[in-house]
Formats: sequence, structure tokens, C-alpha cells
Amino acid sequence: MSDYKNLELKDLNYNSYLKIPELLSLQKQLSEPPHHDEMFFIIIHQTAELWFKEILHETDALINAFREGSVSRAIKVLRRTTAIMDLIVKQFNLLSTLTPVEFAGFRDKLRPASGFQSLQFRTMEYIYGVKDPFFLKFFQNDPFASKNLQKYVDAPSVYDEFLLCLKNAGYKIPEELLDRDMKAWRQDSNEDLVKVLTEIYEKPKDNFHWVLLFETMLDFDEKYANWR
Repeated sequence: MSDYKNLELKDLNYNSYLKIPELLSLQKQLSEPPHHDEMFFIIIHQTAELWFKEILHETDALINAFREGSVSRAIKVLRRTTAIMDLIVKQFNLLSTLTPVEFAGFRDKLRPASGFQSLQFRTMEYIYGVKDPFFLKFFQNDPFASKNLQKYVDAPSVYDEFLLCLKNAGYKIPEELLDRDMKAWRQDSNEDLVKVLTEIYEKPKDNFHWVLLFETMLDFDEKYANWR
């Protein structure tokens, strides 16, 4: 609300609070004459970026929930995040209404822009542990983006925070999973960890909140994979 602290109450309304005039001024078409479908293309992608921003916002809350040992809060945050990811996938399917010929009508004006250059999506990938160095090259000429991504290359992922949360709850998590190179993003299955998770599933009466968390994490993973 800090942006509006100098507004008198009578001036604060739906449009000023959400900055609707500024928001609606951000769709700038490059095709000349303006191609009808370019506006559609821009709005689809801008909306996705807004949802990415919200997912990153929710992910901060998820990490804090893990650090505080609040499984119920983690479930709540993940359910919202999963619902958002599901919406993004459905929303992006709207692009199927854009034919190849229609897309070709303005695509040349967008080169060399590419979805690979979405800093927010790459940040999401790195935070959740998909730390593929291949994508760093798309931000070599952007010092801010490179620095931002590198920060998450070196930091624990959401999965690492999850494992630490399990350990702090009293479960025997293998030390090699906790004390590892945070730059690595591919992990082989660990038999000792599998045993811990299996035991939790086999005793749902005592651990049902954890079971719900695991299932919610799987739901998110499925939606995330569909998006990718």
C-alpha cells in the first residue's frame, strides 16, 4: 500500500489501487500495421509473468513454512501454488486458437525474443532445484538477471528445505542429502530416504499431515511438468 499512502481516501478506487491505466498501457504491438493476433499473444505471456511473480511470492512463504516446521502452512501454500500452475497451463492452451499462419504474421517482429529469456520462470526452476546451467547463457548480457540466477544456483532448493524440515521433525534424513553441493540439480534415489518416506506412508494415522504434504508436492510437480 506504500505507493498510495499520499492519496486521499476519495482518490483511492479500483483503478488507482490496481493501477489499471498503467497496466493496460503495457501492451505495445510491434507489427505494422498492427496484427490482430499480436495483442492476444502479448496478453497471454504478460499474464503468465504475473502468475510467475505470484508463484515466487508464494514460494517464499513455502520456504518459511518449512523452516518454521509448519507442515499445515506448507500444504496451504502449495495447494494455492498448484492451482495457479494448473491455471497457467490451461491459459496457455489458448494459444492453440492461434494458427501457424496467424503467428507468422507478426513473429518476425519479435526476434530474437524467446520464452527461454523469462527470468522469472528460470528463477522458479532454480529455486525448485532444476539448476540447469544451460539457461544461464540466455542472460549473459544482463548483469542483473545473471546475478539473480547465480544467487539461486548457490542456495538450497525448496527440496533441500523440505528435507531439512523432515530432519528437524525428528526423521533420520541421510546426511549426504543435507550436506551436498547446492549447485547440483540431479539426484539419484536414496534408499535410506525412501525407507523414511515409506514408513511415513505406512503409518498415516500418526503422520497424515506429512502424507498430505507429499501428495500436494506430487500434484505441484505434475502441473509444473505439464507447463514445461
